[in-house]
Amino acid sequence: ALLACFTRFFSGRFDNANQHRTDAAAGLAPREGGGHEHITCRITPLRVPGVGDALFADYRFPARGDASFRTRLYTAAASPAEPGVVRMQIYRPDDARVEALAADPSLDPATLDWAEADFNAHIPDCDVVWRWRDRGEHGECYFDGELAGGEVTVFSPVMKQEIRVLDSLQLFEDGLWINDRGFDMEGNQIYGNWRNVPYKLAKDGAATVNLGATDAAAADESAPGGVLIARGTAGGRIRPSDVKLP
Repeated sequence: ALLACFTRFFSGRFDNANQHRTDAAAGLAPREGGGHEHITCRITPLRVPGVGDALFADYRFPARGDASFRTRLYTAAASPAEPGVVRMQIYRPDDARVEALAADPSLDPATLDWAEADFNAHIPDCDVVWRWRDRGEHGECYFDGELAGGEVTVFSPVMKQEIRVLDSLQLFEDGLWINDRGFDMEGNQIYGNWRNVPYKLAKDGAATVNLGATDAAAADESAPGGVLIARGTAGGRIRPSDVKLP
């Protein structure tokens, strides 16, 4: 039940358009200006021979011609030794897959012929540990995610350099908050939000994220407290009793 709940929360289309508009109205430009770029994310469940259940994620910049800036494959499993924990591994798809999907945003990844060989490029040290929380500040149930090893240093094939990565994630029934930040070896920030405010993506079909005035004003806001993500989805609210921990 825990893994099924995680997959349900994590699957779908996500968008932070409301947050981007709120930042712009407050005079906060992206990056050094303290605001957030407008990003979208589509996460698609897959069934892969030799692998089992997996997920494909495609992150895009609508303002840049809907350019795809990150594509990933994920596998996830409940941890028998850790009640309430889902461990997720992250893989880079091969270039041919990335090019085909980047060129056609309407292409459904689930229709492609995925195989075990597509999961050879595991990104080391970037596994994510998700912990089930059934008593959030506002009564919501959610998953709290962090890198398994804390902050990590990895080589970016896109940036052609080593970067230090800090990552904090919150996954709700109707939204995904991403506080993913990268720094060069001299400590200069490369990407992410300069005010340490998560990218708050609402799930399609869910209520709009209610950012409120505090999102634009807070200099050191941390998720999931401070700003409420509006609730309500077509599938109904998940209650703590709906999720049975191993």
